[in-house]
Parts: sequence; C-alpha cells; structure tokens
Amino acid sequence: MAVSLEQHVVAVMACCLSVEEAKLQPQARLVDELYADSMELLDMVLLLNDEFGIEIGVDDIVDIKTVAHVCQVVERRLAERVAQLSPLGSDCGSAASSA
Repeated sequence: MAVSLEQHVVAVMACCLSVEEAKLQPQARLVDELYADSMELLDMVLLLNDEFGIEIGVDDIVDIKTVAHVCQVVERRLAERVAQLSPLGSDCGSAASSA
C-alpha cells in the first residue's frame, strides 16, 4: 500500500517531535498543543528538507502553526520543485535549436 504525502510528512514530524503519529491530527497546533520548541521545529524543517529534497526556509517556521500547515508547505515546495524541473516554459528547447 502506497504511503500518501501527508502520511510521510506526519511520520517525519512524529520522529522529530517525539510524538505518536496519532496525536498529529491536521488541526493540532505545533506549539500550543504538541509543545514543540524552536529547536524541534528547526530540526523538523531540516529533516523535511532532506527527506523531500525541498527548501523550507528557517523564516518559514514562524508561519507554520498546525500539522496541516506543515503538509501544505511541503506540498507547495514539492510543486515548486517539480515546476522548476519541468522543461515546459524553459529555454532549453530554444537553446538547442539555436546551436
């Protein structure tokens, strides 16, 4: 059975925050309910970056409030990475034809 993106993100979060996956409900607030401190959040972001090959900036941590928001940020960064890798809209075709 394939693991969804959300399940994968939650598994990484559970490891970083030392919390059972069952407690990582979408509406759960990272600081207020899960008691994550700044170092745990930083570790979480760094591990998510490594795990998914994305770049969530340290400045983004301030805006991340819930488990659902973490999933949304990861999904958005993955989409941005795919868009950057996509040959559509790039100059690769025109560069090859002009050579």
